[in-house]
Amino acid sequence: MKLYEKIIATYNGLVDVPSSDPDDARRRKLLNIILVGMMAVAGILILAITVLLLLFAFNPNEAVLPIIASVATMIGVSIFYLINRWWSGRVASVSFLFFLMFVITLSDSPAELANGRSVFLFAIPIVVASVLIGSTSTFVFYILCSIEIIILVLYAGKPAGAAVFPVVSFLFLALISWLSSRSLEQALKDLRIININLDNLVTERTQALSESLTRERIEAGRNQAILNSIADGVIVFNAENSSILANPALSELIKTPSDELTAISLNEFVHTADLSGTNQKMIRELIEQPERSESGVRVEWGKKSLSVGVARVQDTATRENIGAVAVFRDVTREAELEKMKENFVAVVSHELRTPLNALMGLTEMLQEGIYGAMNEKQVSITERLMTNITRLLSMVGDLLDEAQIGAGKLSINPQVFKTGSLLENLHSTMDKIAADKGLALSSNLDPAMPENIVGDHQRLQQILINLVNNAIKFTEKGGVHVSILREDPHHWKIEVTDTGIGIAENEIPYIFETFRQASNTAMRTRQHGGFGLGLSIVKQLVEIMNGRITVASQTEQGSTFTVLLPLETAQY
Repeated sequence: MKLYEKIIATYNGLVDVPSSDPDDARRRKLLNIILVGMMAVAGILILAITVLLLLFAFNPNEAVLPIIASVATMIGVSIFYLINRWWSGRVASVSFLFFLMFVITLSDSPAELANGRSVFLFAIPIVVASVLIGSTSTFVFYILCSIEIIILVLYAGKPAGAAVFPVVSFLFLALISWLSSRSLEQALKDLRIININLDNLVTERTQALSESLTRERIEAGRNQAILNSIADGVIVFNAENSSILANPALSELIKTPSDELTAISLNEFVHTADLSGTNQKMIRELIEQPERSESGVRVEWGKKSLSVGVARVQDTATRENIGAVAVFRDVTREAELEKMKENFVAVVSHELRTPLNALMGLTEMLQEGIYGAMNEKQVSITERLMTNITRLLSMVGDLLDEAQIGAGKLSINPQVFKTGSLLENLHSTMDKIAADKGLALSSNLDPAMPENIVGDHQRLQQILINLVNNAIKFTEKGGVHVSILREDPHHWKIEVTDTGIGIAENEIPYIFETFRQASNTAMRTRQHGGFGLGLSIVKQLVEIMNGRITVASQTEQGSTFTVLLPLETAQY
């Protein structure tokens, strides 16, 4: 294979001619190919004649002319080759074509040429001229060859008409050669134009790509700088849930080297002794599920409490999810403060309940006259004292419930109870409160409701009383209506409707937050007291029972709170 490559390289070195003009280089190469071929043919002819002389007693007189012609051809070809390679391809081509015409003229007697025996050889310079010089040169050498043919015919004593047939035939040959050469030249010209356009296009595209890559590098550097400056831990996952980027803050936060956070799978990321199985599952679900984008989910990572937020990364064109960005924030201090707050509230609330119960007991003893009869003013004072103690006990109860729910210690105790008892207890507790304010408290029980259901009767009663008490607080005229209805075979609901001041639409999303009250009810809340925990406790109790609470309201027209709960009937 190497020998073949060397032969090809040697051949290319012989025929190739360096030139700035591609057409000139092509034509000079073609001429060199012809010249090298003729040189090889002449050499083979000399070798063949020599072998015939040595081995077969070939007549030396007959060998003289061919040998002289071959040597002359080799000398002429060598001269043309040198001219073509080192001086001018056009001069070499024209000289070579005239040389061909001269050789063809001497190749046969004038009479035989005139008779047409070798006249076809004149077609060679006509055809070769179109290849070596150009399409127009075909007609030049056609004219020269035609003149030479006419001269030979006249020199041989033939009539001039004998030259008509070859001259006309060579005209058609010249025309065909011209068309072929011109088509080739035009094709090469078009190809060069296309190549130039392609080169320009490639240059433009390369420049545009270079500029785009530069912008991308600048943007990537800017993004990396921004990412590194973020105090929160950030990690980016692709569509295959493999990490592609993580900032130093995350490495410091979870005590893992930065190089170990790059190109690792999600399972490898969460699989650590510092994360419980529940927390591992939670993080995996947040990142793996493309429809979820959440923030504020807390996990315990070792001794730290981290708040996890996940945002989806979408393809701007197809809107398909192509990854996720997870942000980890250290909320250990906040968690400790919240726990301290919850413990403080629980302790204070518990400690307040004991003296308040004692005060209530003493007040009841005074009202019953155990320590003697009281005058009218003393009775009024004890009634107001009893009212305020009851309100304080209710507020302390709310604080304790909120602390228990926050600590996850509040439990639900389901039991069988009569559905109607919810409304009976409601009326026994709230009728007087509603009547004292001049409001009507009405209720109805859906006949489709089972007589007995399963649930935490105490907590359900707490939900119902909180909602009704809240409705009475913010209703000045009209009334409050309570309905217990069957929603479908698997759910039941409580509806509390009032004709009160209502809630502004922009406040509705916030009324269930802890210690949050609608701004348009703030003054009335101060009149009635409370921490703004009632609706928050109701919502959390409903969610613990696997239900949901909604509200529909219009200002100055009233509100309707709806609690939807799973229906579980008693089995006998």
